[in-house]
Amino acid sequence: MDVCPADNSDETLKVSDGRPSSITEEENQRVLNKIDMHLMPLMFMIYFLQYMDKQTLAFSSVFGIQHDTHLRGEQYSWLGSILYIAEILCQPLSAYLLVRLRLSFYVPFMLGIFEASIQASFVLIGQIWYRRQEQGFRIAIWYSNNGWGNVFGSLIVYGIGHIRSRELHTYQIIFIMLGLVTFIVGVLSFFIFPDNPVKSKFLNTREKLVALERLRANQQGLETKEFKFAQAREMFLDIKSWCWMLMLFVVWVPVAGINVFGPMILQGLGLSGDKVMLVNVPFGILQVASIAIAFWASNKLRMKSPILLLATIPCIAGTAILLKLERTERNRPVLLAAYYILSAYTAITPTLLNWQSTNVAGHTKKTCTTALMVMGGFCGAMVGPLLFSPQDGPHYHKGLSALLVAFCTFSVLVCVTAMYLHRLNGRNANRHMCAGKSAEITDYSMLSIKEAKDLKGGTQQAFSDITDLQNDEFIYVY
Repeated sequence: MDVCPADNSDETLKVSDGRPSSITEEENQRVLNKIDMHLMPLMFMIYFLQYMDKQTLAFSSVFGIQHDTHLRGEQYSWLGSILYIAEILCQPLSAYLLVRLRLSFYVPFMLGIFEASIQASFVLIGQIWYRRQEQGFRIAIWYSNNGWGNVFGSLIVYGIGHIRSRELHTYQIIFIMLGLVTFIVGVLSFFIFPDNPVKSKFLNTREKLVALERLRANQQGLETKEFKFAQAREMFLDIKSWCWMLMLFVVWVPVAGINVFGPMILQGLGLSGDKVMLVNVPFGILQVASIAIAFWASNKLRMKSPILLLATIPCIAGTAILLKLERTERNRPVLLAAYYILSAYTAITPTLLNWQSTNVAGHTKKTCTTALMVMGGFCGAMVGPLLFSPQDGPHYHKGLSALLVAFCTFSVLVCVTAMYLHRLNGRNANRHMCAGKSAEITDYSMLSIKEAKDLKGGTQQAFSDITDLQNDEFIYVY
């Protein structure tokens, strides 16, 4: 079953004695480029396909799936929610398997079985391969498919919508084509998806050491194949674990609501099915742009909470406009603009995932924290579509009111979490002073290697697989 034997040590100790060693900026850049070349195209393609798998239902809504399948009442809303029920149930098992199984086996084949695992897997992959300062941009790359899916997906569906078949409905052709492509990519990925820097086949011995040394300043360890129940217990007792979960729950209520009912909201503005697909293309472009802007800004500020708060402003404004304005020909341009600025919500989830991934250490704790967080997201995604009903169109007052409350609540939770992380940094500074060390702790992981001069700021504990709460040199990013 490709289960690796339990090992108390971090994977890095198999090729290194754990002591710091010097690497040059040229070595760092060369290894980083190699990692990007082997990882990012695969992750991009896999995430694009899993997003399209979810979005196909929304696309099908404007091509008669409700009429042809005789859906009544809330049945379409439940179709948008039921996928997430299965994903919620799979999350605890996913957290365990992410520790016990090889990622090269788990990611390609579990996509079709436990799609619940894909975000948790990709967050973990970012922690295993990239420095904290680099993780945000890589999350932005694969998560941008929430926008590219709307761009290319809308164009693909627009083209398929003109196919006339006696045997198959338009939406059936869409499901078959995307399912076939997903299956083929999954099989191919099994043979080329890498595990971790120690086991990678595309890095030589020196490059493996460079890849490991790059990660020292993360203070997050690399990977072990032992599920440590003490770390799982700490995760449940850690306040910020529940903060991540609550934030993703709250924000995925509107995310899923818009994903499932977005095309129907556009149709409610008086647009035909074909026009809805075309009008959806600029929305996807704006989604990609919002992610790019958010991660550019977070890299400049080296903070996450201000970016999250700024991203919610257009979401609140757009929702309020859609809620208040009547659906008339005269108001259509303003309503369409309001719908377009909702695209800013796409920047929230990847920024939030990155915020969480940079603030947790300990391999088991990392996987469990991400699983709990994503489980909260799936609960929100299950609730979101149920707040809308086809019978409430074209205004959808109930659903849009819930979205407005969700965005406002999310802003409050961001502030609470940022204050708690600030408090934890103060706690570590006091622990440092009590141990006779300097109260000032430098966060090398959020600097480039050139800025940091070297990575010897990372301690011997960097690869000890201890948690962030146990490590008094861990610095929380808020």
